[in-house]
Amino acid sequence: MLSAAEETPRREMRAKYFRHALDELKHARMFKHRALILAGEGKNRTRAMLEDSNFIREHGINQADSLFSQLGELEFLAFVWIAEQRGAQQFDVYADLMKDDADTREMFAEIADDERFHIAYSRAELDRYEAAGENAEVKAAVGRVRRRRFLEAWLRFSVVLGDFMSKLWLGILYILVIGPSSIFARLSETTPKGFVKPEPHDESLAERAQLQG
Repeated sequence: MLSAAEETPRREMRAKYFRHALDELKHARMFKHRALILAGEGKNRTRAMLEDSNFIREHGINQADSLFSQLGELEFLAFVWIAEQRGAQQFDVYADLMKDDADTREMFAEIADDERFHIAYSRAELDRYEAAGENAEVKAAVGRVRRRRFLEAWLRFSVVLGDFMSKLWLGILYILVIGPSSIFARLSETTPKGFVKPEPHDESLAERAQLQG
């Protein structure tokens, strides 16, 4: 969102993107504060984990093109609108599930309210594009974002499916091939019968000298 605030050519959008970025920073602080409270005796371990995640985030790959520059403003707004809708729904569910924990429930409810503001401003901007005669462009941008999210979900599922299928086929291979082959090899193993040729005995020079003497 900070990249969007810096890169947008529209002056009126900079304030909205910047407020959005501040909301996300506030949410991160709320999560951190609540995680440390819930950690209890494991607070030090939780703090170390949070510090590690911050280090990775701050020292990661920062030279890549921003999402705003990759998508352009119209498709970026479509992405924000769709993603924030899902986020608001998830946080409403979390708030309902945590109804026995008033502090955590209030945290999720506050975050869900912020998400609804993000939905409202991004939808309003999309409506402005449509009012300006770019209805087809807005529909195309929303369609691309939805297809991309579907593809990403499919890729995540395919990783899980591939891991399951590899374990399944390796298990079948072991049961049907490797296991029976091992059993057959043990059953077919025979012990030698009759005269057995003795193994050559290596004598040292000292032993040979004693025998000859």
